[in-house]
Amino acid sequence: MAIRNPMSERAWRRHANPWSGVSRMLAGATLLLALYRHAWKRLGAVIAFLVLNPVLFPEPERTDNWLSEGVLGERAWIADGNPMFGTRYPAILNAVNVPLYCYTLYAAYRQYPVRTLAGFCLTFALKMLFVDAMGRYYRDDLR
Repeated sequence: MAIRNPMSERAWRRHANPWSGVSRMLAGATLLLALYRHAWKRLGAVIAFLVLNPVLFPEPERTDNWLSEGVLGERAWIADGNPMFGTRYPAILNAVNVPLYCYTLYAAYRQYPVRTLAGFCLTFALKMLFVDAMGRYYRDDLR
């Protein structure tokens, strides 16, 4: 089942700014740290940043980079009616990542340092594989 595209074309173009992607990656680590430390105000600020992130940055002048191509590939993937969660590659990366990230959030809240770090590393790796797959999808779509 495909999800509906929740962002406008302009929001997708702004989200394709590589600074948007880099800052989201850093914010993901910051979110886990805030949860681990039970720093609730910091956690709220990080969540607000993550919600606003796709539209905080201007449209990039160039999109011929790995992060921009990954975002544009995701937009094309959704527009083509492909599922974001499923049993086939690359949708399975997201399907595995969601429960794993939920566990990582739990581990951070319970202050299990090794589990939190391991969960973060695994979810980060899965996300990078997904971004790479979306970038390849975008580049293949251009051919």
